[in-house]
Amino acid sequence: MSPSAIVRSQARETLKGNYVAAVSAFVILLLPVFINIGLNYVIDAFLEQGISDKTLLGVLEIVILTPSTIIVGVLLSPLFNGYVRMFYEGAFTKRLRITEMFCYFESGRYQKTLLLNLSFLVRMMLPAILCFLPVFLYYFFSISFLDGFVGSVLFRDFAFILNIMSSVLLILYSVKYFLVFTLYSANDQTDGRELFQISKNIMHEQRQSAIQLIFSFTPWMLLCMLVLPALYVVPYMTQSLCIGAKWMTMKGK
Repeated sequence: MSPSAIVRSQARETLKGNYVAAVSAFVILLLPVFINIGLNYVIDAFLEQGISDKTLLGVLEIVILTPSTIIVGVLLSPLFNGYVRMFYEGAFTKRLRITEMFCYFESGRYQKTLLLNLSFLVRMMLPAILCFLPVFLYYFFSISFLDGFVGSVLFRDFAFILNIMSSVLLILYSVKYFLVFTLYSANDQTDGRELFQISKNIMHEQRQSAIQLIFSFTPWMLLCMLVLPALYVVPYMTQSLCIGAKWMTMKGK
């Protein structure tokens, strides 16, 4: 068996008896999405009552809803850290404790966790823009000069391919930060800059292993396009990545 196959096998073994907790944690992780949908619906309905001009309404929706969506996502981002912590502990104990989802909302941990998450987002912002620049240019030129092409099957297919290629490039770049959040789960007293540096040092030798593990889930990720399979695939993939992170960290140290 390949290393990635062994890791996936260990993940399946860990999820036995913990599947309800794993799915519940994934649903909780989506809480910011649910809150934003409800908030957007309320704000949208309120604006529509007072504004009849569709152009002005569209501008106000963008101006108001975009910042509110970002704020909710950032403020609740420690749910992600708790999600990683839950599965990373499961990589050692084979027990998934859903209470770990909320551990970084404790006093003294919350601010540091927010700073770590914001630091990660800042580091990824420019690479994300560069990786998805072909997608932006494709939409811009299509809308500006190929009005009849927009909306066609060929337009959507090519847009899908471009998005996939851009996502792959971004994943390949971000692999050096693969261990940041699991290292934080293991010791949340470590300085954020040190976490990024440790991850980069270890992943310099483990990069190929991480890439193989991540892309071994390609068929599973495509299956998530049907939505419901994500309830199995996301916990399975998360547990596998956390087990992989455990072995890579132990080997790196």
